[in-house]
Amino acid sequence: MSERRPELRIGDRERDAVASALQDAMAEGRLTMEEMQERLDAALQARTYADLDALVADLPIDPPSAALTSPRTSDPRLLRAPGSSVEDRLVLDAGWSSVTREGRWEIPPFVRVNGAVGSVRLDCLQATARSDVIDIEVIGNAGSITIVVPQDWSANLDRLSAGWGSAKSKVAAQPSRGAPLLVLHGAMGWGSLVVRHANWFDRRRLRKQGILLDPPRRPELGR
Repeated sequence: MSERRPELRIGDRERDAVASALQDAMAEGRLTMEEMQERLDAALQARTYADLDALVADLPIDPPSAALTSPRTSDPRLLRAPGSSVEDRLVLDAGWSSVTREGRWEIPPFVRVNGAVGSVRLDCLQATARSDVIDIEVIGNAGSITIVVPQDWSANLDRLSAGWGSAKSKVAAQPSRGAPLLVLHGAMGWGSLVVRHANWFDRRRLRKQGILLDPPRRPELGR
């Protein structure tokens, strides 16, 4: 067991873990979107454990520096942000409610989305992709799943079974040079899924935040 030294330098693993915690806090209603984005910016600029500790001091989680005095886990995956491997995907499970990821966030290479009987919204308009190919395992159940991507992103649904539900992509199947490709696979069950670019509502919301997106390639009629 080590002595806690918050002045020690951190790495991307610690920044990613705090970013994930901040996004969860916003989804739980503990932070506003503006507060989360402000703290995400600070997390990206953080250099020490003390910098990260301050960003979660008012949230019901252990400070990042607590890891310095905790026994080392036998499972190294628990020390990394989820989504780095197929065995440890980032999981977005709606349950009976709704789950949303939006704003500035980092989408990992491996994701699992479960609509359950609720709704999942994966907004990638301000996201940064950690890989050229994003593997998304889809479990539709009876829920609804919406994935919103930038103009140059693409999606392939060839490995996704619609079942009794529906799965639709309104974006290109082939990626632009240097842009990510989402590869979706799994089964929709009774649920519904749509992959699309930003619509009028998305653009208006971001415009109010001072964020202008590239113009659409073709007119879009609602959500």
